[in-house]
Amino acid sequence: MKDRFQEIINILQTRVGTPLGIVTLIIDILLVIVIIFILAKLIKGKIKLSIYFTTIITLGFLFAIGYFFEIVLITKFVELLFILGVVMLIVVYNQDIRYFMEGKMEVNKVDNIFSSKQEKDDIIKIISSAVKELSDKSVGALITFEREDSLHNIILNAIQIDSKITHELITTIFTPGTACHDGAMIIRRDRIVCAGAYLPTTEKYNVPTFLGTRHRAAIGISERYDAVTIVVSEETGNISITVDGVITLDITIERLEELLDKYLLNK
Repeated sequence: MKDRFQEIINILQTRVGTPLGIVTLIIDILLVIVIIFILAKLIKGKIKLSIYFTTIITLGFLFAIGYFFEIVLITKFVELLFILGVVMLIVVYNQDIRYFMEGKMEVNKVDNIFSSKQEKDDIIKIISSAVKELSDKSVGALITFEREDSLHNIILNAIQIDSKITHELITTIFTPGTACHDGAMIIRRDRIVCAGAYLPTTEKYNVPTFLGTRHRAAIGISERYDAVTIVVSEETGNISITVDGVITLDITIERLEELLDKYLLNK
């Protein structure tokens, strides 16, 4: 590593000797600054492993271009990034690597498409009615809809319910002081399959600090799976929804119904 830095210093000293060398040096430095800025943004957002690997491939492409056009500084810098990238992969993504080693990142696909639009509308109506009551009473809740990605491993470690979805059952499960109050309810199409489920929380660094454990869990499950999760804040009663790693905060019941209609599929 020390030799590489010395090599870069030697290149800089050589470049400043000619006008063309100074121009190429400025281009080199600008490219390095751009790469550092992009990487900083990606790391701060705790990007998914797939995007991380895509970034590494892109760096390899930049290395090839730099080597071809003899942009020496950028090629040496990218070489260093490959070494640092391995270290970052281990440090920043240690939990994801553990999940991978345990086989938990292998997601099976299931069919959770509603048999008809009417069936889906009926379920959404029950859910929205129960969520409204929980919101009005500021009762915390976490309701996750399994879609195409199977949540089988999470369901196995929760309290098994396997019951028809009803307004009364939902509000009862989230009653403060009960065994299921702090966990998540998982819905598989038209049934509540479990409650008290532990969801993986997000490790993103840019999540607002005012969001609590429920919100972080809702974001986390949507990062690993295609699940849709409703959150009711225990502090404010506000309703939020997460999908694809993105949380939409403080939505109305009408907006909740629109989003559920959009994300839950029917034949």
